[in-house]
Amino acid sequence: MAPHIIASDNSDGIFNELPQDFIISKDKSYIVFNKEIEKSSNDDRSYRIIRLSNELEALIIHDAEADKAAASLDVNIGSYHDPDNLLGLAHYCEHLLFMGTEKYPKENDYSEFLNKHNGSYNAYTYTENTNYHFEVGHEHLEPALDRFAQFFISPLFNADCTDRELKAVDSEYKGYLQNDDWRLYQLQKFNSNPEHPLSKFSVGNLETLKELPTKEGIDTRDELIKWYEKYYSANLMKLCVLGSDPLEQLTEWVVEKFSDIKNKNVAPLIPVEIPLRKDVELSKQILAKPVKDNHTLAVYIPIPSLRENYKTKAAYYAAHLIGHEGTGSICSLLKKKGWITSIYAGPDEISVDFHMMTMNVYLTEDGLEHYEDVLEIIFQYIEMLRREGPQEWIFNEISSLNQITWRFLEKSWESSYVCMLSNRLHQTYPHNEILSAPYISCEYEPKLITEMLDCLRIENCVVTLVSRLLSGFDKKEKWFNAEYKYEPINENLIKVNPVIHPDLKLCPPNEFIPTNFTVNKLNNVTPKTRPDIISDNDLSRVWYKKDDKWWIPKVRIEFAFKTPLIRLTPFNLVKTALYYHVFDDAFAEEAYDASLAGLYYSIYTVEDSLRINVSGYNDKASILVELIMKRMKDLVINPERFKVLKERLKRDYNNRKLYSPNTLASIYDSQLFNETYYTTEERLSALEDINIEDVQSFYPELFKQMFIEAQVFGNMEKDEAMKMVKMVEEIFKPKVLEKSRIHRGRNVRLPKGKKYVYQRDVHDKDELNSAIEYYLQCGDNKDKYARNRLQIIAQVIEEATFDHLRTKEQLGYSVFSYVSSSVGEIGLLINLQSERDSVYLENRVEAFLIKAQSIIEEMSEEEYQKQKKSLIDNLLEKEKNIWHETSKYANHITNDYYDFNIDIDDSEEIKTITKDDVLEFYKINIHPKSPKIRKASIHVRSLKCTDNNSVDKATTTDSKENDKSEEKENKDNDESKEKDQEDDENTYAKLERLKPENYILSEDNIIITDISDFKNRMCLGPTATPVVPLKTYYNEEMFN
Repeated sequence: MAPHIIASDNSDGIFNELPQDFIISKDKSYIVFNKEIEKSSNDDRSYRIIRLSNELEALIIHDAEADKAAASLDVNIGSYHDPDNLLGLAHYCEHLLFMGTEKYPKENDYSEFLNKHNGSYNAYTYTENTNYHFEVGHEHLEPALDRFAQFFISPLFNADCTDRELKAVDSEYKGYLQNDDWRLYQLQKFNSNPEHPLSKFSVGNLETLKELPTKEGIDTRDELIKWYEKYYSANLMKLCVLGSDPLEQLTEWVVEKFSDIKNKNVAPLIPVEIPLRKDVELSKQILAKPVKDNHTLAVYIPIPSLRENYKTKAAYYAAHLIGHEGTGSICSLLKKKGWITSIYAGPDEISVDFHMMTMNVYLTEDGLEHYEDVLEIIFQYIEMLRREGPQEWIFNEISSLNQITWRFLEKSWESSYVCMLSNRLHQTYPHNEILSAPYISCEYEPKLITEMLDCLRIENCVVTLVSRLLSGFDKKEKWFNAEYKYEPINENLIKVNPVIHPDLKLCPPNEFIPTNFTVNKLNNVTPKTRPDIISDNDLSRVWYKKDDKWWIPKVRIEFAFKTPLIRLTPFNLVKTALYYHVFDDAFAEEAYDASLAGLYYSIYTVEDSLRINVSGYNDKASILVELIMKRMKDLVINPERFKVLKERLKRDYNNRKLYSPNTLASIYDSQLFNETYYTTEERLSALEDINIEDVQSFYPELFKQMFIEAQVFGNMEKDEAMKMVKMVEEIFKPKVLEKSRIHRGRNVRLPKGKKYVYQRDVHDKDELNSAIEYYLQCGDNKDKYARNRLQIIAQVIEEATFDHLRTKEQLGYSVFSYVSSSVGEIGLLINLQSERDSVYLENRVEAFLIKAQSIIEEMSEEEYQKQKKSLIDNLLEKEKNIWHETSKYANHITNDYYDFNIDIDDSEEIKTITKDDVLEFYKINIHPKSPKIRKASIHVRSLKCTDNNSVDKATTTDSKENDKSEEKENKDNDESKEKDQEDDENTYAKLERLKPENYILSEDNIIITDISDFKNRMCLGPTATPVVPLKTYYNEEMFN
């Protein structure tokens, strides 16, 4: 239905021109699109497009079922608009815009408000647009919108924040320096036409935004304000708002709050130059040295605009075939030759004036040596497509797949949905097709497909070859220091009439495209809140839940093959990994067709189980499961592919050492606490000694004796589910494995009153950042008392952690805190990455935790109740789609606690917990001076730290200290609260005054020098066990 709007005339001329199919609202405050907006038959939301008097256009969405509201504003201004003497200014604006407005001047008012009302926010800057978005509890949308709108009406760009946010931008930039994706992206930009804005450095740093401008007498803040006033114009803004309130109410709020944004009638930027010029930037290749040990070949070819003739999907037709992995494809042939592991192809819109086809090929070492042969085969295939000409049946197959996706399109997270749509509003799609245009391809135009294929020639491309095995680099990119050389493509590759390899053919029809979409929908059904066990015996257990909420033809199936063999030794773990990588590779052609048809599969390990997941349309799901299981059972390993995949796994293991410091800190944390954890070095050592015969003889042992735990959720009848499980049992015919031999690994239980530090240097000598993972263990994750008090604490201090450590102290761009829960243990975790020394970071974290106690103490009862409600709302948040629902069930089964009611139970208990309860828990378990604290911190240290080396005065010993009895209870419990507060304030003030080089680890810290010795001396927590007897979950028929 078109929106029900009473039209008015335009006699007062508020709207200069009425766009086609728009009418004026009764109060003349906006115009509204008056045609029906096409939406999926699976979509129960209502939509309205309006345009305000300032020319801001908004898409308004009413979703009666939404418990989260969201909004996104996309302004058609991005890094292309950066002044040449202030590179990164658009990105800097994105950072600083959040820091207070005239109406809401408090620096962190926006983030604080969202945190208290189950919300979050983010933003990003791209070439031609900057996107700002948030989500919040649905009942708090109006005040959140009011705060959000003010950023575009009266931002303060507070002088007190400018230097701090410059440092935040610089920290973000330095966090990307060793990231290969960023390095190569900037390298491509650097080697594009210097007269086109794509060539600019877009992230920004202290050099471009402070040091160079200062030398030129430029005040960055003054220039930012001028830039904002010039470019941030309502006519370039697209807004999307989603809420549970009626459309009329949502419309009223949008008009009221966003009409005051100034319309400066700014014209969109249309560059005069083109980014890649023929015979200048095109027909060239860039050979580059990466940080990680990967071999990749990328091909970039400018193509006609994706916005024009969007219904023909000509670029997607070409990409579908070039990136295909089935019989006759580029991928299939290059894998047989041992030159690649995978390939990707797809069109990209870099900016309005620049669209390109991207092909990424992941090479083997042998493929690296033959990269020109790889290029030749790619362009032979494209030539074959030109000679064969457009195939209507292939177009129809692609169109059919798109229509199925559109028909059963599910809801996504509110913030991601509005973010996507606000950006899409800048596209040239008709307003009534704003939702459907990306999915509908209904116009077969062979001429346009031919023209697209004719663009895809080697002389029109830029090639990027990346590997640490290359040499002869003679250049270095300015901003990311990537070493490279730049040269013409080998002329011998440019062939007028190439001979086509006989193995290159058009793909066959896809047999996995679903045709049966039957859903037996029942009315007035109360959805169940958990799955049932429909079979439980010595061989297998089956969890089942028929879809009773979404009524779509989709299913999620998972088989967990549980066996203690997997983690018995590092060799077994690596042999298992090699097996499933080899299988995944061997099964790729069938799996690819299934994935194109919306039926996905994956194989991986979790603890002592090998897991196979199949998700998507249920029509062919059982067929795919049977095919997978038979191939797994009888896999004959191809020697050439084994060599390739062993090489890839070795590179993957080695590349783990080059992860970001904060990621490495999390890995070392797992190594420290997990009962059984094989290090990267142990896995590499095992890998060296494993050959093809080892894996071929090993993998059948996995299936000889195992326990199968199956999950079937969605649109599949119980009988079919059981038939499928029996089929799997019959294929493998395993012997019974005693359930006593199946358990999850346990975790280290830290002794009370002990503080540990584990220190490691980064492997990458050029990494500027250090990191710390500061963990406070608080008890057993099954303990409601500890779990729920800790959840409240994490909720209360989450925003303060970010505001204090990241925004105010500027310790680093990446700062987060959360409740960390694993088998038998739970605690508060703070992870921080920074250029500062890790000892300094630890001291600043502890200073914050001392100060954070006062946040709880000074919080009013009203504020405390708001924080609890935000937490409860988050715990009870509705599932967005069938995958969200079934993933929750799967997580409860996989963790072996089977606690399907945990969120409901926790929410009820949280209601009863007082502020005093939380404060008492904080003092005992979180406060750094508590005599009962149980702390472990992981320090990952840069070799290029900007601070002076800190002096460690901690106890530098192994953990033999722990053979002693636990510390006695604190003798000073009778001291007054006032004295404790005074001590805390003095400690905090003292830490505030210290310079970084004067920070030391406190003497009560024990330095861990040997993880194995440390773990041998620790007690372990309990393993995971069901919270209730599993018979509680038996289906009624089980008792019969």
